[in-house]
Amino acid sequence: MALWSDEDVKARALEEEARKARRGAGLARALALVAGLLVLVLVAGSVYGLVSGTRLQKLRSETEGTQLRVELTGRTAFTGIGTVRAKSADRKAPAIVVATIAFPYDSGDRPFAEELGRKSAVLRAAALVVLSSKKAADLGPAFEGALKAALRDAFNARLSLGKVAEIWLSDFALIQ
Repeated sequence: MALWSDEDVKARALEEEARKARRGAGLARALALVAGLLVLVLVAGSVYGLVSGTRLQKLRSETEGTQLRVELTGRTAFTGIGTVRAKSADRKAPAIVVATIAFPYDSGDRPFAEELGRKSAVLRAAALVVLSSKKAADLGPAFEGALKAALRDAFNARLSLGKVAEIWLSDFALIQ
């Protein structure tokens, strides 16, 4: 004679399976919660890292900004010559040279700044002479340093209260 009937055994087996399922569902919820938190932490950390950058990057940008401010303090650019257009010295089919010329100078040197203002037309004419005296082959990128030196020397020959140390050619085109 059996103490349990088949129905009791089936009922107990179903209860055991239900208990295991509840335990498994709770464990699955806990794991899903932990995984969700990990994803949230990773996303938040990535966003923070991208937004804030590294400490080394911050120090480097602060240092570069300070150096740039120190270098530019007390200097200004003379742009009074403007854009110059000239023909090259080639006999057959001369090229057209278009150049925007500027140079830095000490902004505290008021007499030199006044001289530059007075002689801007003279400096423009000197730039025209220099550019029109060069052949198209001598105006290529390989000869940029020589061209800048020739312009600097021509300007310095016409200035008396100061000297030009460096020439900037912001726009330069050779049209053939």
